[in-house]
Formats: sequence, C-alpha cells, structure tokens
Amino acid sequence: KKKLLVVTPPQDYDDSYAIAHARRNDGCIVTNDLYRDYLEKQSGELKKEAKSWVKTHNISFAFVGDQFLPNPDFSFPPPQPPS
Repeated sequence: KKKLLVVTPPQDYDDSYAIAHARRNDGCIVTNDLYRDYLEKQSGELKKEAKSWVKTHNISFAFVGDQFLPNPDFSFPPPQPPS
C-alpha cells in the first residue's frame, strides 16, 4: 500500500520536511510555494545552494478548469549520484 499523502506534525515546519525528503530521494516538489521563509533561515553558502536547489527542483502548476497543468517549461534536473 502506497502512502500518497504525508502529514507533518502541526507544530513543525512543513517546508523543511518537504525539502529534506525531496533532497534525500533525488526528487522534485510540485508546489507554487517559493519557500522564501525557508531560504531566509539559511545563511552564507548554504543559502546560495538552497536557493539554487529550490529553483531547479520546484515544479509550479496551475489548474485550467478541472485540469491539472504542471509548468510546461520545467526541465527535470539531472539525477544526482547516491551519497
């Protein structure tokens, strides 16, 4: 049985969970969230790297009527080797 929805604890910061899970699994995130608050928490070189990752791994989307339309201009980043 696959879990398609993961609920984060209400007192925790859900952006951190989504980003950490996507990074660990070499995935992308379908979202219109720009993660500005997440990026504000980062500093120095980590902030620069996080901003780059968010930009290349977030797939924005729209609904046209009842049709889901992921960003047609999105290109998946090359796979990362396992760490």
